[in-house]
Amino acid sequence: MKFSLSLSVLFIACIVTAPLHADHGPGTSGSGFTTITAETLKQGAFGSTLQFDYTQFSDAGKIIPDVELIDRSYLTTVSLSYGLTDNFQLGLNYGYYDGQGNRALDAGVLDTFKPDGFTDLWVTGKYRVYQGPLGQFSLLGGVKAPTGDSYAVSTLGAVVEPSATAGTGAWDGMFGAAYTLPLSATLTLDASARYTIRGERYDYRLGNRVDVGTCIGWLVWGDARSFPQISLVGEATLRHVARSVAAGITNGNTGSTVIFLSPGVKVAFNRSISASVGVQLPVIQHLNGHQVDTQFRLISAVNIAF
Repeated sequence: MKFSLSLSVLFIACIVTAPLHADHGPGTSGSGFTTITAETLKQGAFGSTLQFDYTQFSDAGKIIPDVELIDRSYLTTVSLSYGLTDNFQLGLNYGYYDGQGNRALDAGVLDTFKPDGFTDLWVTGKYRVYQGPLGQFSLLGGVKAPTGDSYAVSTLGAVVEPSATAGTGAWDGMFGAAYTLPLSATLTLDASARYTIRGERYDYRLGNRVDVGTCIGWLVWGDARSFPQISLVGEATLRHVARSVAAGITNGNTGSTVIFLSPGVKVAFNRSISASVGVQLPVIQHLNGHQVDTQFRLISAVNIAF
């Protein structure tokens, strides 16, 4: 995972101060533990996360002309959040993407490329509109700036489509909502839904995306006043990505609807530091046209609040 060390340094710094077809770059891949809590940071508080994702794709088998294939990918992400008020927080999200085994058959010749690079920068906001006996409810919003690496050329000189590069080169927008409800002293329910609107660049527009998830956290060790706290996590998510459009023509080998189940564990070492690890398993995959399946995804993260 190239540049992971650089991102780790950035994370610490935050604490102290012929086209190819694809549908699985960092903007279109599924993500583990993606259900968002409705809780917000206290005014003046910071939260920071360093996350490592590993995705393994299925054996592509027969290579189909002009369809881009991939073996595995790594995504390292740094996130920083700040509580402007007790009910409103801002966030930044930036990362580095590394794809391996990217290839396609072009005019009978195997064409390869490296899509590695920094991702686009997301600026997000969360506003809590309700907190009471029925739980917490927040509204979500965000804008993605095209700051990442969005231009890559294959060994045969073909320009790689933005669906497979680290950045898309386009402005995107996101809106949604999140809900959190304590079911008991040891059980917590989170649910969220987001809709991402894709912008256009290089005469190419990725399909809009819908993410819906629900998550149950079960505290099995510790309590609200003692540490460490160990929780088992079970998450179910649905990701729908519409087909992409290139030069006004819809690409039939893009777009998907996938349902994931994600078991994992989270450990809070104290009130400021926690870590999590989990695996995301696709139980239903409906992929348009010819694409590679996702076998599984491993996710690990370290969270620090201060």
